[in-house]
Amino acid sequence: MILIVLIVFTGCGQNRITEKEEKKETVESEMNAEVKKTAQTFRFVYMKEKSELNTLKVKRKIINCLEEKGYAAVDCDNQIDMVNREKVEDFCKAAEKEEQAAVDIVVVFDEGEIIQYHLESMNGKINVRLCQVKWKDNSPQANYYDEYEAYEWKYTEKGYLFLEEYHPPGFDGAPGETGFRVQPLDKTCRELNRKYVMPLGYELNNLLITNWDNQNYMELDFYDLYEKMYYMKYGKQVPYEANYGGAEYEVPEDEFEEVLQTYLPFDSTEIKKGTFYNCDDKTFRYRPRGLYDCEFPYEPYPEVISYEKLQDGTLKLTIEAVWEIRMLDQAITSELMIKPMEDGSFQYLSNKVIRSDQNANAGWYMPRLTEEEWEENYSNN
Repeated sequence: MILIVLIVFTGCGQNRITEKEEKKETVESEMNAEVKKTAQTFRFVYMKEKSELNTLKVKRKIINCLEEKGYAAVDCDNQIDMVNREKVEDFCKAAEKEEQAAVDIVVVFDEGEIIQYHLESMNGKINVRLCQVKWKDNSPQANYYDEYEAYEWKYTEKGYLFLEEYHPPGFDGAPGETGFRVQPLDKTCRELNRKYVMPLGYELNNLLITNWDNQNYMELDFYDLYEKMYYMKYGKQVPYEANYGGAEYEVPEDEFEEVLQTYLPFDSTEIKKGTFYNCDDKTFRYRPRGLYDCEFPYEPYPEVISYEKLQDGTLKLTIEAVWEIRMLDQAITSELMIKPMEDGSFQYLSNKVIRSDQNANAGWYMPRLTEEEWEENYSNN
């Protein structure tokens, strides 16, 4: 009798597992078909604009097509206002009240790729299904599917919807957090952000997270800024290889200072104070970052939320750091002063941190190795 009972329960359990797997396969198949149908709504844009699919102009055209078909849609970089956002707003309000609701959000990536999220809320929980579609031979092809219950989610006062897929401790893949800007942002703020702030951003530099001006600037890392501004000026990386760390170069004085002085209001003497300068051969010692001072990869991205043009022509930009992996839309807020030039160039004049979230503390930024640390790690190279 015991053996019979065990066999019966084992069989029932196996049947439930099989039914669950079959149901998941059915749901996945249905969503794959649905998202490929979504992509077909902008196929004519894809075919006509193949050479410019990665531009904001064409992404707007794709999003406009999705809007006409009733989809809530936004670009992957949150640079275009979400269309049909009211559907997402209503969903978030219902989810906050622990009511049952559902909504789809389509996110547009480069090369015409999209990811469609299907969100369902019930009892304060949000279940997420998503499907990624890429184009192959001029046809949309579903190539990734996932589903999960959001481990955490929130809709912020600023208008960001954040979702988190749970990852166990020690997980070394991409982070599980996703953020959508639901509320619109002023068009001029977006333009100022793209022109002045995004080229520098928060990656591998501390200009936007440090209080500094032309009298107090020693906390700025001129080597980080040299690397970032070299790319801004020339459109390519500095011509000095890191070689996993331990590499050391002598950069000609004119080359180093010209890059920094293009974007910063410091003279030669001030730049030398914050660097290692060899007066004998008129070069700056430069050590690329290496294995021991590489930075955490998932830094925030900046948003200009307001601006003011002062009487002397300078611009005051209020900037907030959106840090998706911490589900923060205001990790750090700062005021950046910029001097636009008549020829279209500009200089950063100062930065003032006016607010910092206690859960952020610019935790993504890794300072370069000190002299002692560098010697300890690389002296035997």
